[in-house]
Amino acid sequence: MNTILIVEDDALIGNAMEQWLGQSNRVEWVRNAAEAVSALNVKAFDIVVLDLGLPDAHGFSVLKMMKRKKIDSGVLILTAYSEVENRIEGLDMGADDYLVKPIEFKELDARIRSIKRRKDGLNSPVIVHNDFEFDVNGKTLSHNGAPINLSRMEVSILSILLQGRGRYFSKQMLEERLYPDTAIIEGNAIEVHISALRKKLGKELIKTTRGLGYIIEKTGTPSS
Repeated sequence: MNTILIVEDDALIGNAMEQWLGQSNRVEWVRNAAEAVSALNVKAFDIVVLDLGLPDAHGFSVLKMMKRKKIDSGVLILTAYSEVENRIEGLDMGADDYLVKPIEFKELDARIRSIKRRKDGLNSPVIVHNDFEFDVNGKTLSHNGAPINLSRMEVSILSILLQGRGRYFSKQMLEERLYPDTAIIEGNAIEVHISALRKKLGKELIKTTRGLGYIIEKTGTPSS
């Protein structure tokens, strides 16, 4: 069940959306930008259905506030058929999708489901790569469901490489991320930890290219 904020000043449209979406979601309906900002400041919503033509301010003001405060709700903007520039600008500002009025409710459902799927994937704290699953928040790794014991530094290195799949990380780049400026680093510390990871995870996961650094290639089934 999603938690949805509807921002729509038209009573007929707003009420109809509230009734339709409320059948399978938790829904709150507000009628202007000020009420939307107030609601977003105190509650977490999965999806915001945002009309751009609000009575007290343009809907973009709500989008700007969300971006400024790093509110990561999915945003579906509602526009008139002729407002092509508004649709483009809204997407450029961070909206996830748009729907042209008059609204077809089954399409509204489909758009919301699509946004939620994308958001769930982007926000997933678990990275799936081939048969490995790495919990970014819990800092744990498993292979085919079996936990793998890693040291704190091994976890940190693996986290950097997995979250940056497809990108090379030089020894210096890893050292800068892993150690404070004042730390005294043994010359081969990174190599030692990489070697330990390869013994536990296999030699193929972390590759080395001379002059470029270490990489986990973009293969497998990423979910974050």
